[in-house]
Amino acid sequence: MNAKKLKQELNALLGDEARIRTDAFECELYSTDVGSVPFANRLFETVPHLVVQPQTVDALTKVVRFASTEKVALFPRGAGSSGLGGVVPTKEGIALDLSALNRILALNREQKTIMVQTGTRWSTIETAAQQEGLSLSVYPSSFFSTVGGWIASGGYGIGSFQFGHLKEQIESIEVLFPSGDVRLFTAADKEFPLFFGTEGQFGVLLAATLKVRKTPERQLPQLLYFGGVDAALTFVTELIQSKIRPYHIKYLDAAHLKEVNKLIGEELYAERDAVLVTLEDHAEDLKFRQFAKNRGIAADEYLARYLWHERLFPMKRRSTQPTLLACELIMPLRYVATYMNKARWIAKRSGLDLQAEAHMAGETDALVLLSFLSDVRNPWRYLAHLALVPRLTMLGIKRGGAPYNVGIWNVPFITQKADPQTLRAYRAYKRKVDPCNILNPNKFFAVRTRWGVIPDLLFNPSLFKLLIRGASLFTPLMARSGEDRNHESVLEKTMYSCVKCGSCAAQCPAYAVTQDESLVPKNKLYLAKKLHEGGHVSKREAEKAFLCMHCGLCREVCQNDLDLVAAWEELEQRLEQRFGRPEQAVREFVSIAEDSPAYWRCVHAQEI
Repeated sequence: MNAKKLKQELNALLGDEARIRTDAFECELYSTDVGSVPFANRLFETVPHLVVQPQTVDALTKVVRFASTEKVALFPRGAGSSGLGGVVPTKEGIALDLSALNRILALNREQKTIMVQTGTRWSTIETAAQQEGLSLSVYPSSFFSTVGGWIASGGYGIGSFQFGHLKEQIESIEVLFPSGDVRLFTAADKEFPLFFGTEGQFGVLLAATLKVRKTPERQLPQLLYFGGVDAALTFVTELIQSKIRPYHIKYLDAAHLKEVNKLIGEELYAERDAVLVTLEDHAEDLKFRQFAKNRGIAADEYLARYLWHERLFPMKRRSTQPTLLACELIMPLRYVATYMNKARWIAKRSGLDLQAEAHMAGETDALVLLSFLSDVRNPWRYLAHLALVPRLTMLGIKRGGAPYNVGIWNVPFITQKADPQTLRAYRAYKRKVDPCNILNPNKFFAVRTRWGVIPDLLFNPSLFKLLIRGASLFTPLMARSGEDRNHESVLEKTMYSCVKCGSCAAQCPAYAVTQDESLVPKNKLYLAKKLHEGGHVSKREAEKAFLCMHCGLCREVCQNDLDLVAAWEELEQRLEQRFGRPEQAVREFVSIAEDSPAYWRCVHAQEI
């Protein structure tokens, strides 16, 4: 079914119950996630036919039933804050934007539960819970991501050392299947675990009932320095064995603290490997201090508190290399140190400064994140750097690790993510509930490209690993070529340094009022990039860039601390020179915004 007919039928079906977008630029915004893979659109149809943003569950149900009947692919999406293609379309179909389904349905203070629609952001839930003296037990470091997104793709994060995986903190989930049926699953149901980490393969998550807890009276972070990763993780192992119960334990390498010094403009932190331990009980804190004595060098308390505050901004960087690449694995704690030492050696051969961190995900495992910087504008060097990511994943798998997410780009490692029995169960359930394979097709289980058999074979686990090993022979040479760019305007630096995390969307009054993705700051930077690189920009697209309150809230939550206000001024100057300034459209927008309750909720939230 072509896009025009699809829009006609959905308009007739949904009326005012959903926003339907077919504008080329708006659809293009749904063709990516936080990852930058230059050849993705050559392998797949990444731009959807259209975008549907249901305003009600009833509208969503109609869309899913329609897609099932017409065999149209559906690609559900929350904040799009993952980087492995889990929300990226792979064939023509419908991008299903669930961000408007963001209501808090019920909060029970006595039972300590909160029921939310799965387009709700974690930051919104925490704010609502705190008004009742409650808090989340676990939450992602991507705090502005959605509940449905983290259920589908992750589950380990802040608080996981004490409270475990996300599924242990959820009482029930409500799922819409391709048939249009809706089912409620509780933690006691055998199907319940199937929806965690399977990236939307079986159904569309509608709602979740989360366990919350009484807000802790205090959070007491402590930072200790060590002579290297081995000493730091030996300390962590001994701490776990001591039965002291911190809320959260995080390892940070020396490169991480060097970057923090660069960000704050002072050498406040020792550039050594370190462990950040956060406790919530005064007695446990005293035990920890006694335990840690003579086991490491304690940093000043204010330094620990700053790092704890920055836990929700894990992507902050200052570099002339703007593109962040990362490898994320779940790994037995006992192998993490040897893995990091080997990974650092591999990165150094390619002239890269690797940053490493690890969140303890319980007593035996850690969520390990390795990251480094590149520049997507230097094609050969960037491709060489990109090839390092699966190589580091393979290295981690050798040491008992498993990829944290799958999406498209980790499909060759699916058998390490799930054991054969689990994978068989997944495939059987997929055939049962989605026999036409309309939900998030051509990824997770197996890749299907637009070109057929030969490209598909490249994702065969054995061949893929062989290719990566071969590429690693040339990576050190290719990775060192290229140039740094030290003379850029504010806009150029900003648009290439944006990590597309989506934190800005949660705070943007223009987006709150319009629910128009074109107005989200990260997408305005996408427009700026098109303009800068000579791509086609229409007058209508240009006009939308002026629909901004210039309030600066986007900068306050920017992961990379980018000078967004200055960037908007430069972008508007460039667009005005080419298209003129749309004064009437700006006046109408400001009038609509000031009459909108959504705008005043944003303003009020900042005043609290």
